[in-house]
Amino acid sequence: NNGIWFVEESSLPTYSVSDVVSGLESNENILVRTQMLTAEGEKTVLTRAESLRQIKENSKAVVEGANLKVNEYGSPLFADFFFFITGFHGFHVFSGVVLNIIIFFNVILGTYERRKNYEMVEKVGLYWHFVDLVWVFVFTFFYLV
Repeated sequence: NNGIWFVEESSLPTYSVSDVVSGLESNENILVRTQMLTAEGEKTVLTRAESLRQIKENSKAVVEGANLKVNEYGSPLFADFFFFITGFHGFHVFSGVVLNIIIFFNVILGTYERRKNYEMVEKVGLYWHFVDLVWVFVFTFFYLV
């Protein structure tokens, strides 16, 4: 968490901590909301002045968006779960697209008509709609909750 990984990345952030601090100090219309945990583990929202002081004293690097190392939106563990679940789901969507393309060409070639059996089409359809249903829950729990 010392920000060294930014130096090793191909693209550095476009803003430095001092740029952010000077921008916040020069523009009073920008709201700064910082949450901290108290000793009892409760969240407390700092005032704008306290937030600026915390940024000046404790900031190490500017992170633009969530990634696998730092998650500015919350716990890094959440980012780990988020990227794993969405990546895992994306893999299954890709697999479903490939299967649907195969089914499409088999239908064009008349494979199922010759077999007098469309069971494979139904199986791939069930798979595709199950993956779709899983996305409803992934979207709900990772984007809405």
